[in-house]
Amino acid sequence: MQPPRPSRPSPPPAVAAELDRGVPPAHAGDRVRLDLAPDADALAQARRFLHVYAQQSGFDEDGADDLVQAAAELLAAGGTTHQPVAVAVQESRDALTVLVDLAGPATVDVADDAVLLLSGLSREWGWRRSSEAVQVWCEVPVRAPR
Repeated sequence: MQPPRPSRPSPPPAVAAELDRGVPPAHAGDRVRLDLAPDADALAQARRFLHVYAQQSGFDEDGADDLVQAAAELLAAGGTTHQPVAVAVQESRDALTVLVDLAGPATVDVADDAVLLLSGLSREWGWRRSSEAVQVWCEVPVRAPR
């Protein structure tokens, strides 16, 4: 059975909290944002940034790799119709939430293989339309070094 597939922008936050999927979990931690240039190096820069950030946040090597893989799926979520413009990370006590802003149409169609990967690598994930972009996100639990 496949997990539910986001198909439209989320409802208002109060409703979305009940329905899940559309609003990333609220955290008390700081949010760090990296604006991406529209060039080929931007995605590699985003992956390096996320890997280092994950390791500094207590992820083991495999956990950092999983976070980067989940983020790569978010960065590619818009296919050819959306352009990644920023990636942000928000930290909580036991997880990191990765948020990717995509410039483009008001909706995003996440590919089936990406749905499976995101569902396997993250605690939860989803997307929503903000005032300036489509934002895809996932929450990945920390796996501490052994």
